[in-house]
Amino acid sequence: MLASATGAAEPAYVGELKARARELRLAEDRAWRALLHGSGRASRADGPAFFLAPDGRRDPGAELDADLDAFAGPPVADESGDRGEERPQHAQCRFPARWDWLKGRLSIDLQRLPEQRCPRFEDWRASIDASGVSLVFADAFLHHPASMYGHTFLRIHRAEAKPGEDLLDYTINFAATPDTENGLLYAVKGLFGAFPGRYSTLPYYMKIQEYNNVESRDLWEYRLSWGPDKVDRLMRHVWEMGSTHFDYYFFTENCSYQLLTLLEAVDPELNLSAPFGFGVIPADTLRAVLAARGLVGESRFRASHVHLMKLRRERLTRTERGLAGRLGRGEDPAALPALDRLGPARQALVLDSGHDLFRFRAGFDPELPAEERRAERRLLVRRGSLGIPSPELSGAPRPAPPESGHATRRYGMGGGTSDLGPFADLHFRGALHDLLDPPHGYVPDHELAMVDAVLRLDGRRKDAYLERLDLARLVSLSPLDPWVRRPSWFATTGLDQARELGCAGWGCAAYVLRGGMGTAAVTRVLRRETWYVFAAADTGAGPAFERGWRAGGGVVGGLRLDLGPRWRALAEAGELRYPWDPPRRWVRVSQAAGLAGRWELRLTLERRVPVNEVSAALVGYFGP
Repeated sequence: MLASATGAAEPAYVGELKARARELRLAEDRAWRALLHGSGRASRADGPAFFLAPDGRRDPGAELDADLDAFAGPPVADESGDRGEERPQHAQCRFPARWDWLKGRLSIDLQRLPEQRCPRFEDWRASIDASGVSLVFADAFLHHPASMYGHTFLRIHRAEAKPGEDLLDYTINFAATPDTENGLLYAVKGLFGAFPGRYSTLPYYMKIQEYNNVESRDLWEYRLSWGPDKVDRLMRHVWEMGSTHFDYYFFTENCSYQLLTLLEAVDPELNLSAPFGFGVIPADTLRAVLAARGLVGESRFRASHVHLMKLRRERLTRTERGLAGRLGRGEDPAALPALDRLGPARQALVLDSGHDLFRFRAGFDPELPAEERRAERRLLVRRGSLGIPSPELSGAPRPAPPESGHATRRYGMGGGTSDLGPFADLHFRGALHDLLDPPHGYVPDHELAMVDAVLRLDGRRKDAYLERLDLARLVSLSPLDPWVRRPSWFATTGLDQARELGCAGWGCAAYVLRGGMGTAAVTRVLRRETWYVFAAADTGAGPAFERGWRAGGGVVGGLRLDLGPRWRALAEAGELRYPWDPPRRWVRVSQAAGLAGRWELRLTLERRVPVNEVSAALVGYFGP
């Protein structure tokens, strides 16, 4: 029986297809559930337009039947043009990945159920011209809540791209659509899924501009070993994801988790998302993708603008560095006689380095003010007059890739003694990295610790209490640099013991919110030393305080030392004063020594006036 004259399939044939689907139990097939982004009893997709059955979000069988009914419907005028969902599309065009999968699994007779033309989808797919896919990891960026852990997205390689045209590739990105720029409100709403998250396709050069240039973040690309069939399936599924959104949760259903489920929809044999039920961090998802046998081929490092600027600057002499600095601040090259005394190759290096600094200072907006445009043109004209290519930055050390860093969760146990008696400690950290952790694979001089807790078992009092619970602890040390001037800062919030009152236990616990701004510097007397000092503010609330709360401020300073490949030390001292409570003074010296495998030994000597304490802990790093 052929299709009806309207172009729709006969109802009897649709009934046959539904019966065959039930016989094959396709609604229970992992591939079908992956296309619906099913998890447990319901799909994670929160947009109603993603489902054709009234209960399709919770009933994959009902959704399959409804899709077959819609796929068999009469043609719809699907005009070519933008991807907007306001114009009607035939169901085969709205959900091309579902249609393609069912067409293959049910061996649909296209004479009896015609395949529809989908010019909007076809034009979009042709414009992207996909031939390959890479997973891209962007380094952590503490200055934005959504990127503190890093970010992952997909790069789509174009089939007809010529050498040097890779910036014209497209990307597939999942991100929240926030309705606020307030960092605290962003974090709170992100924790509770108050933002919609959506997939989008953008030119790769826009992501390069955002991450590599504006935010100075290195990028790591990992080419997936997918053939044309899977690349086409990805493009089909990304198109149909435009009809929905996902409630964005900062720790669980975030960019990295949605990326894994997208890969699973393309290749249902992958089982990437299962281990991440209680939290997802981009570096862990990257490791999961790399662990999948045969999924990743070659990798590539794309350095940020600041990274390349510093590499080029290192090749200059002291005099040349001064010339480049003046050029980068807008000085006319013709006004620098010392530049003429250099050979062409050295002039090229100085001018290139000066232009690096100029763009960093002026920003990367193509619409620069007129005066800055003239200054840049003078520099580029002088550079072009040399007629020689830029020297290669070959031989530069490549940073350790993010997947080589330690695992994100940390567990441990230890003990010690203080003026208040002996104790045993249990340690847990949900994520991610502190200044004493092995720095390999992480952004240098950065700390991001979330849900970092120490449960203390008091040997004298015979009870247990939280010695410390850092809900969030962030440190960003930006060493002094004449070209890259950024403040150093820290912020922490959680529970802490008011040890300066000479007490311990739940009655001495207080909620604290601390933060500060300051400066940092790096020296290389031993191996590498990072010095820092902050002007700090502190607030706290707890029953141990005279008025139940306190507010004050002071100074915090410290020194982090790399003593060997597996040995680090951190010394910190501070004093915080309050109008009506005793001051908080401390000196702490900690060491971390790497043992076999994932294990590490930590030793700490601390004086929190008036209590002295010594402790040791064995900690290990584990994945999700």
